[in-house]
Amino acid sequence: MFLGLTLGSGAITYALSLTAAGLIIQYWNKDFNIGILIAIFWVVFTLINYLPVGIYGELEMWLSSLKVITIVGFIIFGICIAAGVGDEGTLGFKFWHNPGAFNSYMVPGAIGKFVGFWAVMIQASVAYQGAELVGVGAGEARDPRKTVPNAIRVTFWGIMGLFVSTMFLITMLVPSNDPNLLNDSSDASASPLVIAAQRAGVRVLPHIINAVLLTAVLSAANSNVYSGSRILLALAEEGQAPAFLKKTDRRGIPYFAVAVTAMFGLLGFLNLSSGGGQVFDWLLNISGVAGLTTWASTCLSHLCFTRALKAQGIPRSELPYVSRFQPYTAIYGLFFNVLITLTQGFTAFIDWNVSDFFAAYISVILFVVLWLGHKLWYREPFVDPAKADLVRGRYDSNGERSPADGGV
Repeated sequence: MFLGLTLGSGAITYALSLTAAGLIIQYWNKDFNIGILIAIFWVVFTLINYLPVGIYGELEMWLSSLKVITIVGFIIFGICIAAGVGDEGTLGFKFWHNPGAFNSYMVPGAIGKFVGFWAVMIQASVAYQGAELVGVGAGEARDPRKTVPNAIRVTFWGIMGLFVSTMFLITMLVPSNDPNLLNDSSDASASPLVIAAQRAGVRVLPHIINAVLLTAVLSAANSNVYSGSRILLALAEEGQAPAFLKKTDRRGIPYFAVAVTAMFGLLGFLNLSSGGGQVFDWLLNISGVAGLTTWASTCLSHLCFTRALKAQGIPRSELPYVSRFQPYTAIYGLFFNVLITLTQGFTAFIDWNVSDFFAAYISVILFVVLWLGHKLWYREPFVDPAKADLVRGRYDSNGERSPADGGV
């Protein structure tokens, strides 16, 4: 079920990323047909995923390096602007007081500010999804016992040190009631990074930031096809997807799985319809909620895993990577992922809208239906912690993987 959720999130996000790339390019030319851009990017990144994995990794390394350099540069830029280098003089925390850090939404007063804060949770969750790809890539890592723990640490500190710092600085540089932030523009002119550069009076910087945003979403599109195809391969190997999806070429690329995953990217063409904006919102919500349910399932799986370790007398110190503060962080993650998943569409109830309701909860409905359907069809009992298989697929200290029929 976890693999299926991750597949759905990645496949749908592929269409979302292709659409976002087209919208970003329209920042420079609003008359450019987004359908042409989606088609070009779809062909390019589908073909890239048929190349050797080493080429994919090299491309991702350069794209990621460019993002990191830009974020570090923006942090330096943001500190300078907040200190008074820009056209608006010294900013400091002025915008935290006037107009305030939060805007009211749908209802007035403090409750309206909380409603506004909670209503954007789903958009925020989409931005932070993708860290689970560290686990997906473990199957093709040369020495996963060493490389995966290092990748987990880098991912964690990268998110905390770069993403959170950037968001903090944006709250200092862009007021919550900025008209460009609140307009209905579908291109990248509404990006807070671009707005911050424009308010500072640096003319060329918005174009540079927009170009980097383009590389970021293209990198995401590339990762979506890779992760989705590998998850589909894993599902087929577990007997939960058609057997033909297990077929790989001599380089280990699951060509049928790549094709099936890439087909979801064609959903991006729905944005060419008259209700293109609504389609984008649907894709965004489906992807976001699927990611939240994926992480909730991950946290629950980890709690079950630690319970199985305890039942079988296996100390956590034997694991190649031991996360701090477990199982408490898994409990924390499970609680808030479930809470946000169940409440993120509450605005549809305040001002009832059938379309908004299904956009917010279609992934939750699919999750419940598929989970119950799986249980009823296969009639599989819940796993006894003392008998849970903790060996299959595990790598030993020599980098050798346990056979598929391994057991405890």
